[in-house]
Amino acid sequence: MSSTISCVQKFYLQFASRYLSSDNLSQTTIQHLNILRASSIWKHDNRRFGPQNALDISSDAAWKSAPSEESDPLAYYEIYFNRPVIVHKMNIQFQGGFVGMDCIVHKKKHNTNTTDNNNEEDWEEFEELYLDTTDTTDVQTFPVDDDANEQPCTALRIDFGRSNDFYGRIIIYSLEVWGMEVDI
Repeated sequence: MSSTISCVQKFYLQFASRYLSSDNLSQTTIQHLNILRASSIWKHDNRRFGPQNALDISSDAAWKSAPSEESDPLAYYEIYFNRPVIVHKMNIQFQGGFVGMDCIVHKKKHNTNTTDNNNEEDWEEFEELYLDTTDTTDVQTFPVDDDANEQPCTALRIDFGRSNDFYGRIIIYSLEVWGMEVDI
């Protein structure tokens, strides 16, 4: 059984204090259902610049990555939904001048046989979700190819190949993942 989440229902699969509201869904908060991780945090100040701030659309807060060096691995941002979802689109708002470029999105396949969230073998490239970012502060929308997106996932990971900032910093003011929860 699945429940469709739409724009009208104003539901994001995100960390902010949002509620499901529909005739067939009960009122429930999803604030504690997601786990967020990032490759780095500006000045190690998780409260002001941590990954949770990119999903908090009620403030001016943002996830700010630390400067990267060429010897460092790619910057990344991960969202663990802790339930199977089918992703329909992603909205991202970067700070102009600090945009993550050459992005590759990975998804963690829903696997009922394991509870290990850290198994790197479960990640696969999410080919149906292509992020072609531009240097702007406008919200950028990236839809998923509906015909190819039938398998639920439990997490998303965005790998940023580079930043257009000279020091390699990335700033995300808003990140929204729109989709559908699936009961399996």
